[in-house]
Amino acid sequence: MDTGFFFVSKIAWFLLKPMHSLLFLLLAWLLFRGLAWRVLARLSGLLLIVYGGLILLTPLPEWAVRTLENRFAVPVSGPQFSGIIVLGGATGNGRIAAARGEASLNGNVERLTTAMALHRALPDRPLIVSGFSGRLVPSGLNEAEITRMFFQQQGLPMAQVRFEAKSRNTAENARLSAALIGQTERPWLLITSAWHMPRAVASFRAAGLSVLPHPVDFRTEPDSLLWPREPNSSLSYASIAIHEWLGLLAYYLTGKSREILPSP
Repeated sequence: MDTGFFFVSKIAWFLLKPMHSLLFLLLAWLLFRGLAWRVLARLSGLLLIVYGGLILLTPLPEWAVRTLENRFAVPVSGPQFSGIIVLGGATGNGRIAAARGEASLNGNVERLTTAMALHRALPDRPLIVSGFSGRLVPSGLNEAEITRMFFQQQGLPMAQVRFEAKSRNTAENARLSAALIGQTERPWLLITSAWHMPRAVASFRAAGLSVLPHPVDFRTEPDSLLWPREPNSSLSYASIAIHEWLGLLAYYLTGKSREILPSP
């Protein structure tokens, strides 16, 4: 079931990713025009204009991301937690990392740098890194191997660092991390990107593990929208927003979470 969901979700996202779906609508419009199928040509053209306009000409994508990022605040209380869990998704190309012998990272690297800083400040608390690979066909080093390389290169003490190196998505992050930890009296500090935190919290709650959200990697300001934007930025916001909001809905409908938008 989990494997089927994983493959279907990856294929669906390939089709729904804004840049891809806009291209598919453009190709459909050109095809239907060439075949003189006027109704379908007009429909695909209208969808292309409306969908593209919402993404490129309005602040809606940024607002949708900001709503997710504002859901959970960075904790300001004392370190009342059992340990730290940081989710994967901050590593880059595994083949390049293997070939170059260098930890390949991406734009979500705040997940790892924040986890490192907290672990240095609280070295007695265990740090769990959860993630194998989100690719359909993994190759080269996986997320756990790249993260281990990065931590070692940065001189992080590894005695209390553990790796959950099987999960391929957020639901598996939660389920396998909960199985690794077992019963615990206090919550675990959960680190992931702010826009990803609602789906992560919903997944961990469904897996039966109490977590204290520590969002990082913010992409928006808390109370204002920066508009107008360049088309590339709008597409980036739209990609995050569509992926996460559809992910929240899909997880709820398939029983991987018990709430569409978890409360703080």
